[in-house]
Amino acid sequence: MLALGLAVAFVVHARAWTFICDDAYISFRYARNLAEHGALVFNVGIDPPERVEGYTNFAWVMVLAGLDRLGWAPPSAADALTQLGALAGLVAAVLVARTLRRRFEVAPSALGLRAIDLLPAALLVSVPEHMVWSHGGLETSWAAATAMGSIAAWSADRHRLAAALAATTALLRADGLLPIAVFGLAWLLVVCAPVLWRERRAALARLPVRRLLQAAALFGLPLLAHLLWRRAYYGQWLPNTWTIKAHGMLLRSSYGKAYVEAWLAALPLLYLAPLAPLLRPRHLLLVLPIAAVVGYGWWVGGDFMAYGRFYVVATGLLAALVGWVLADAVPLLSRKMRSTSSVAVAVGLGLMLAAALGVRSHARWELDMAKPTGWIDGKWEGVAAMDRFARVGRAVGEWMHEQLPPDTLISVGAAGAVPYGARLPVVDAYGLVDPVLARMPGLRPQQGPRARPGHQIVAPPSYMQERDPDLACHVGYRGPRRPPERIARPPFRRGYAWACIEPDPVPDPRAEGGMLDVGVYCCRRPIDRVVGPFGSETR
Repeated sequence: MLALGLAVAFVVHARAWTFICDDAYISFRYARNLAEHGALVFNVGIDPPERVEGYTNFAWVMVLAGLDRLGWAPPSAADALTQLGALAGLVAAVLVARTLRRRFEVAPSALGLRAIDLLPAALLVSVPEHMVWSHGGLETSWAAATAMGSIAAWSADRHRLAAALAATTALLRADGLLPIAVFGLAWLLVVCAPVLWRERRAALARLPVRRLLQAAALFGLPLLAHLLWRRAYYGQWLPNTWTIKAHGMLLRSSYGKAYVEAWLAALPLLYLAPLAPLLRPRHLLLVLPIAAVVGYGWWVGGDFMAYGRFYVVATGLLAALVGWVLADAVPLLSRKMRSTSSVAVAVGLGLMLAAALGVRSHARWELDMAKPTGWIDGKWEGVAAMDRFARVGRAVGEWMHEQLPPDTLISVGAAGAVPYGARLPVVDAYGLVDPVLARMPGLRPQQGPRARPGHQIVAPPSYMQERDPDLACHVGYRGPRRPPERIARPPFRRGYAWACIEPDPVPDPRAEGGMLDVGVYCCRRPIDRVVGPFGSETR
């Protein structure tokens, strides 16, 4: 009954956060180009060809490309897959808590503690920090699920499965290896070191050497093959995005610190304080990976998207830790009451915590939905805003695809939904999919109060003018009406004119009447150049 209730809660809560973010369309465009043109590139038909790895989720792109080849377009495929990934994350968190509880259980319970094993799922279903990423179109939910699955498999002595899941995690998102690696170090400290100290050679003799070597091969060979392929195909050992986004560490004192504080506030650890006396050295197996992931989020400068995208795996492991600690409390409670009553008390405490988090989640959802074009607390981009931004961008891009010549070169600041819909060659002002900016000497990353993580490198005007786009949309405008000429930014002011696109309304369940008025999307066009319908009226 508890599992059925959690399944219903998952479906209801997931539907509340339906969206696709602009960043996901970068991966979608790579996947579509691979499926349709056989090239894992952002721009096709460029001379000379541009091979730039503007994604950090190789396995995700490959899966979407395969499904696109079968006729399932990346946006709808990704939406379904992210929901499955979030559901897999619930299962993985349950398995982490269950396998660790059973491994360290002194006297296995005759009841099996089946209900209490589901508490991590109940907690995760209640918080946006997990449920928001059941949508979005990114690899986030699957990277967290495979990372936790690897930890659960290792805890159950299924080393080969753990290694395969760890390799999958790395191919989905390389920094997903961090919690797995820290868990491994904690395992050496908590599990292996005491046995080696007591038994020495006898313990070494029991090592499953063959199985561990097979696990090492299952982990290392796919990653080595991918690394060599990347070097051969893109000419780089690391993705272009890593180079572009490495400057986020300059924002640790602003975005990084606020990112940690926002996650801690969303999952109020004050509620968990009564469980602190129950912590034992064995719980370091989860405490240390959680701390490592949180510290990493601060180290890289955080993120501007709300709801802790970098912390999904930490959220899952925290839920597993709470479930594990509550299960460990049952024997203590059994000293004061019957065993069935002690399990009921522990389950009740967990469900009360989940209910409290659920009430907070509804208030946070209402705040988010009230800001479809603004920023939450002036810093975070919420679900409604991300969804609205991407819907408008895709509508604009599809208008470009229908109305502009296929060789039209456009420049953008958001290299997601507009380029995906447009299918036109693109110059990215932020450098994620640009072959030059990441290695351009003398570029200074932004680090002031307006700087955002991942968007600190901006192409200098001289470079953008050298690329000479037909439509300079990176200095464009989005709004309800056409902009005045006076707000145009130099050096795209003199000698340029506004080229404004006004697509038809698009479906949007959050808009009044179910249809969204896109407004206008304006770019700067050289006044001496005809670009599709723009400029022909003066010739």
